[in-house]
Amino acid sequence: MEIIRHCDIKRDIKKLKRFPAPEESLVAWERFFIAKGLKETPGVNAYQGLGNFKIYKARVVPLRENCGKSNGYRLIFQMEKETICKILVFSRHGIYNSEQELIKIIKCRLI
Repeated sequence: MEIIRHCDIKRDIKKLKRFPAPEESLVAWERFFIAKGLKETPGVNAYQGLGNFKIYKARVVPLRENCGKSNGYRLIFQMEKETICKILVFSRHGIYNSEQELIKIIKCRLI
């Protein structure tokens, strides 16, 4: 399994600088996803409404915080092939104003 980050993920991580460990949390999730794969990674669901693209959303447990996945980070990724995962968006609740804004960002990053 290969994981590729979209070039704007660095910008997403910058927006999360007030939280203790966004980059470390993402790296830990990436290692876990590589080991388990799409079907065995808990908290991964299909993201509907984006055409024929294989888009998924996942929850990432925040490291160095005393909370679970539901209060953690949100990850949107695309399975380009069976073995290639491209991370499109890495955020947290409240970073984007609405679901429509998030969908717009996802569509821009798919191009």
